[in-house]
Amino acid sequence: MRSIAYLLFSGWLFFGPAGSFAQENIQGLVKAAGCFIPMQEGVVVAIGRFSGAIHLPIGSHEPGESARETAARETREETGLDVTVGPLLKTFENNTVLLFLCRPKTPVSDYSKLSPVDGLEIAEVLVLDPVTMLNHDGRKITNAWRFPDDRRLLIKLFDKYGRQN
Repeated sequence: MRSIAYLLFSGWLFFGPAGSFAQENIQGLVKAAGCFIPMQEGVVVAIGRFSGAIHLPIGSHEPGESARETAARETREETGLDVTVGPLLKTFENNTVLLFLCRPKTPVSDYSKLSPVDGLEIAEVLVLDPVTMLNHDGRKITNAWRFPDDRRLLIKLFDKYGRQN
């Protein structure tokens, strides 16, 4: 039996490594999943076409998918990136929305080429420094966050996992 390490901090539940009890046993409850993708200059985020809000690549779970497959598919659709889905970092909404640490399968040398697959829901894909709010080309991003606590979360996660291409 694998041991599970978790920490309850300010209402955030962090689980242990990929393959942990949490990842294996909450699949039936998953509504959505997505990726936290740290890059050298920031975190990959999307800006919604209609809302204009900044958000992580997270989307709806489809029947028959694992949470990891949902995270990879939604990330590809929203950012154009094929990713390797790593450990589960955080859950939201009573453990029904999962956020994984993800890394691009191939190096990204030109961030300006990041773009959503269909462009219907996403206006722009950026690599954003959550502390300075500067994107990969130095532009200050002033858009609101889809969820107000996301910036604080991304600062914490980027501090822990960022700048490690």
